Order: sequence, then structure tokens, then C-alpha cells
Amino acid sequence: MSGAPTDATAVVSVSTAAQSRVRIFQNESGVWTQVFAGGTTFSIPIADIIAGDVELGIEARARIQPAWDGRVTLTLEIREAGGLLIGSDAVLLRSAPWIMSSNLWTTEEACVVTTGSPYSNTSFRTTLAAACTAAGVTLVQISGSSYNDDRWVQDSHETGAVYLPASGSPRRRVDQVLQCARWREIDDWCQSALFGPDFDFVLRFSSNSSSMNYGGNLEVTGPLTNYPWGRILVGGGTSAPIGGGSPITRRFIQIYRDYLNALDVQGPYLEVSSEWLAVGHVDEHTMVVPAPANARGWAILIASPDLARQNLQDVSDAGGGSLAVFTGRLGWQTTVDAILADSALMTYNDEVQARMDAIRLVYQNQLGLDASEIIDLPVLFEDAGGAALAYNPGVVNMVVMPSTNGTTYLVIPDPEGPDQPTDVWREETTTRIQALFNASNPVSITYADVFNSYHILAGEAHCGVNWVRTPPAQDWWDD
Repeated sequence: MSGAPTDATAVVSVSTAAQSRVRIFQNESGVWTQVFAGGTTFSIPIADIIAGDVELGIEARARIQPAWDGRVTLTLEIREAGGLLIGSDAVLLRSAPWIMSSNLWTTEEACVVTTGSPYSNTSFRTTLAAACTAAGVTLVQISGSSYNDDRWVQDSHETGAVYLPASGSPRRRVDQVLQCARWREIDDWCQSALFGPDFDFVLRFSSNSSSMNYGGNLEVTGPLTNYPWGRILVGGGTSAPIGGGSPITRRFIQIYRDYLNALDVQGPYLEVSSEWLAVGHVDEHTMVVPAPANARGWAILIASPDLARQNLQDVSDAGGGSLAVFTGRLGWQTTVDAILADSALMTYNDEVQARMDAIRLVYQNQLGLDASEIIDLPVLFEDAGGAALAYNPGVVNMVVMPSTNGTTYLVIPDPEGPDQPTDVWREETTTRIQALFNASNPVSITYADVFNSYHILAGEAHCGVNWVRTPPAQDWWDD
């Protein structure tokens, strides 16, 4: 503003929420001098504005958080000596948000904890290692003996990325971990092994260690209309226990939910009922997977007791009622007809199915998905002292690894169903998933033994693995 009066003033005001959370600098011949560290406004010498362009730099002193969505508005006002406004301008800036990684992102690393007797996961790790080799994924095996065999690495944290504009290239990527309020041994590995020069770390927001606050209770959809980075799913809600009783409320703690909404790019989050589950995680009944054969490119897999029961009924009707389920599992092995004749178990699963039907409607109504994008997989549930656990190893709770070679590799819990002539639960799962893929982008499915290593400990395959993934090459600030 070469024509500005020499006695005018140039004042920049800082929006309220950002005033204690940013610092501002002025470039003076290559030297950055701090001009704002708090308060409400700062001044720019009018002589500098008359002389030419003024370059400012801004630094966030705080992360995006429930109380601040990272946005800051700087408003410049030029006034004559008497106070008359000559001109003004405003600019909105934003601290780069964490973007939660999706099962649709290409997998770079898979992390799993090695555990020994009596709940050794050697068999599972061998299967996972073979899938990683085929997919070109680096397998990181964490010594369980260093962390009291805490195998639930999925629950300790959620990985994601921050994209920043960068000179000379479209964007700079910084991987970022959101640590969940779990407070268990493997959290220490998460802090010490992942944190580094281009791997940022957000510490726990709360000392509340409820299982509702674990990473398994966070998932994210694929791209949706108005949500190009997907929408975060959070498990929780209010309902009576299956079988009756007073309603209970179990939810991800408020401060984390506020944080997810403050990020904005994948929010507002969508809460999905999971409070009726013993552990309470959305990944016990829901998994997002690539679906290149679908127009949208992805689908949601959900647990279906009705489908699991129908598979058993078909076996029984064909004369296979005496076939074994959970073959060789001491204390667990049973038969097809014994399961079908367990009236308490069947009644229990009727109510679970009703809840899954309600969840399906949430996905249809809130996400705009149709029937072809929500796929049932066979999972029965049982009463685990007033809340539900998967009765057979839950095939929905799987490892999903899209590869740079165009194939998606799935490591799925072996459901250990009856063989007629092969495992009918496996066959049903495979058939339904294969329909989501095509020759150009196929799927490779491997079933893994998780019975003793995860299933009887109230978890499955997904619960025991975490990832580093490659975000898509798009800029959130242009969406």
C-alpha cells in the first residue's frame, strides 16, 4: 500500500480461540522476528507496508484439540490517524489435521506382538508373515516378552498422517499416531518405536482406561459424498443388555470424541452401537474393505448370526448334523446339531441379529450405502456374563492389506466350522468377499489360526495387528 498515509496504523487481530495457541513472525531481510506470542492483536509498522510486501509466518503452539479446531483468522485493518478505516482484509489459516488411516490405503508395515505359551501366536504370525511377503509389506514383530505379552497392538493406538504444503512438491507427509487411553504395556512400544523425525505422536488425552477407549473402537469408511477422506466410525451407545435388564451407556470418552470432531476432515464422527459387546469395539462387528467391483470402490462387512446359523442348518439338512465344529479344541469342540439345539444360544443370537439389522440401517441412512455395499459374514455370538462375544472366531475382525501390486491381501480368522466337504463358514465368507473384487484388482484370502492366541482371550486377528499405510495423493485443503 504505497499510498497509505505515513501516520496510519496497521493492526492485525487474531481470532479468539487461536490467541494463546499461535505465534507470528515477520520476515525482515531474511530474519524472522517474532511479532505476536499472545494477546489479541499486533501491529505492523506502516512504513513497512508502504515500502512493499510484508511477509508473515505463523506457527501453531498447540495441536488441534477439543477446544481448538486448528483454525485461525488474521484480520488486518489500516486506519488513518483519526481512526477512519482505510481498508481491511482477512485470511483464514488452519493447522494441518491428523487424518486417520483407512483399510483402503496401501499397507507399508504390519506390526504384531510375538507371544509364547500358553497362548502362543506363532501359527498366526507365520500366516501373517506369508501374506506380508506376498504383499510387499514389512512385518514388524514386537517382542512380547518385553511387554508382558500384551498382544493387543491394535488397541494401543491409531495410525494416520498429516499432510503439509511444501515448497517444491505438492505436500509433505508426516505420519502421526493417536495414542488411545488404554494404559497397558504395549503403549510403551508405541511411544518408543514409532515416535521419530517424520513420525509424530499424540499422547493420551485421558487416564480413563475403559476398553471403549481403545483403537479397536475406531474405524473409518472409504470416501463418501462430502467426505473425500471417509468418515470416522466410533463404537458406543445406550441399550439394555441382550436378554433384558436396565439400559447401560458405554461410549468412547467425550474428550476423544470432541477431538475427532475438531479434526473436521473425517467428521463429524458417526457413533455405531457396540455397547452390548463385552469388549465394546466396533471392529467386532464391522470392517471396511476395498471393493473394486463396486462403483464406490469399497464396502462394509458386518457380522450376521442369521447367516452363520443358516449355514449350519444347511449342513444339518444335508445329513451333516453330527459334523464337528471347533474340531480338536479341548473343551470347545461340539457338533452342528448341538449348536442348533441350544435354544438359549439361538435366542441370544436372534437379539444380536436384531441389533445388527439396526446397525445396517444406520449405515444405509447415515452413510447412504445400499444393500450391495453392506455384506453379511457368518458370526455367532454368545453371552459372556451380560455382554456379547463372538462364539466362533469372528471372520469380520480381519487383517486388510491393500498392496502396491494391485491385490488386496486379507488374513481372516479361521472360523473352524463344519467341513462339508470343506469349512462352510470359510466358503461362505470367501464367496461373499470375492464378489467385491475383479480380475484387475483381485483379493488374496488366507485363513489364520487365532483360536487359542486371540479368540478365547476375547479378540481376533484385527485386534492383534497395527499398520503404517500410505495416504492417497490428494490435498485435504483442496477438498
